Amino acid sequence: MFPVLSRMNHRVLGRLLVLSLCLTSASCGSSSIGVAGTTTTSSTSITILPQMTQLAFPVPYLPQNFNPNTPAGDQSVTRQIMANVWPSVFYENSKYQPVLNSTLMDSAELVSTNPEEIVYKINPKAVWSDGVPISAADFIFNWKAQAGSGKLLDASNAPFLANSTIGYSDIKSIKSSNGGKTATVVFQKYFSEWESLFQPLVPAHIAERVGWNAGFELATPTVEVAGGPYEIDKVIPGKEVTLNRNPRYWGKQAVISQIKFVDDPNPTKYAAQMADGSLNLIDSPSTDLLYSDLKVLPNVVVHLVPSSSIQELIFNLSSAPLSDPKVRQAIALGIDRQAITGSVLGSYDAGAKPAGNNIFQPGLQQYQDNGKSFLTADPSRAVATLLADGYKRSISGIMTKNGQPLVLKIAVDSGNEQLLYVEELITEELSAIGIVVNPVNFPASVLQSSVLSKGDFDMAIVSESASPNAAFHVSRYQSKSNGSGGNYSRYSSKQADSLIRSAASELDPASSDLVYNELDQLIWKNLPTIPL
Repeated sequence: MFPVLSRMNHRVLGRLLVLSLCLTSASCGSSSIGVAGTTTTSSTSITILPQMTQLAFPVPYLPQNFNPNTPAGDQSVTRQIMANVWPSVFYENSKYQPVLNSTLMDSAELVSTNPEEIVYKINPKAVWSDGVPISAADFIFNWKAQAGSGKLLDASNAPFLANSTIGYSDIKSIKSSNGGKTATVVFQKYFSEWESLFQPLVPAHIAERVGWNAGFELATPTVEVAGGPYEIDKVIPGKEVTLNRNPRYWGKQAVISQIKFVDDPNPTKYAAQMADGSLNLIDSPSTDLLYSDLKVLPNVVVHLVPSSSIQELIFNLSSAPLSDPKVRQAIALGIDRQAITGSVLGSYDAGAKPAGNNIFQPGLQQYQDNGKSFLTADPSRAVATLLADGYKRSISGIMTKNGQPLVLKIAVDSGNEQLLYVEELITEELSAIGIVVNPVNFPASVLQSSVLSKGDFDMAIVSESASPNAAFHVSRYQSKSNGSGGNYSRYSSKQADSLIRSAASELDPASSDLVYNELDQLIWKNLPTIPL
């Protein structure tokens, strides 16, 4: 089947899933096109007619680094693309359960808990597209690159940069046997979510030569060797990334022979592009105009589905005034999350509610709403919080402290009309409590790869991919000193780090869930981010 969206369970910002009728029911075998998620499974699947050979799918930006396990490459579009190119040991099914990638692996088994030991048996037929076997050497290299030791150096003689060290830093050793087709992993301490590791596997023999950190910035065929059903055929900067079938793939051949990820951040053109056939499938934030334009097109099917990601307001805690928790608390009290959600989604889903958990998404058994204190706006409390913190309200209504007005910059994806609208609402709401907010927006690729990573912002609205895999998702709350490269807010808390370590080492999943929810309560208290 043709997986289109994965983990679509957030009732936060509605999305339009639109496809031409050439994607209809037919027997089509198996393919792994993760075009709208970070895994290759979905609760919404489409089968494809045999004569369809190409899929054109618009994305808001193209990757500037094709290694999603680095801070620079840890972007949703990069993961969408590379989910088809590099293999993962496990993926998540539509019920959020880890499923072994049986094309890559013969087995992956927990054989001991004291110490924890996992035996990975790799399919003897598994090879990279240049003919090099996929082996334990890939597991060993990926572990060392993401362990966060600081002692090992990349090909550029710089320490390895990893978007997350969780789990990898707990590994004591990996031993190769059976001609490299078995990798035995021994942990220093128990790590409960071991199925989350090695997603995806980066080809070790290439990364050793070109470098882990920056070696995959240029996606040439000699660099981007494939271990999945597709390989990167060409990259045209600012235009498209084209994937073709991987001729060395040992599994079942993908049905679609070519996928084009088209750099097209402007949803206002989607209806015309669907009409003329230049796009075959889109996944876009829903708006009244776009929805209406698409619904009237012949040979097009439109589905309104919950978003596969959550939109969050993040703060830069590295400098004043947002290093002050009272300012962040006042902002949280000044923003009406329920009204924003209703304004965005009211015509589609009257019952939509903001997410109340930073760790678990709505729909999961572990989810509990810990953000009820900041569901609706309380301007009086917001103003009182600032006044108690030493601010004074000037004649013009602007809050000042030590003669300095409380002025903040906010950044969003300049091509996302929905987020621009949310930005406008937040600007108006904070103005009412005396905070001046100046929008400074950027294209999505610049926002992700430059602005956020360099800390050149005060506030930003970003999309976070939904994941039931808590150990992976909480890495953005792990202190940078502990190796987290995806912590854009620069949040640092010894208590949070301790809870993250504790949750990951729990043998009992229910106990782990309790710790993660304790972590979420701490995050709501410290407010490095606010789910919208």
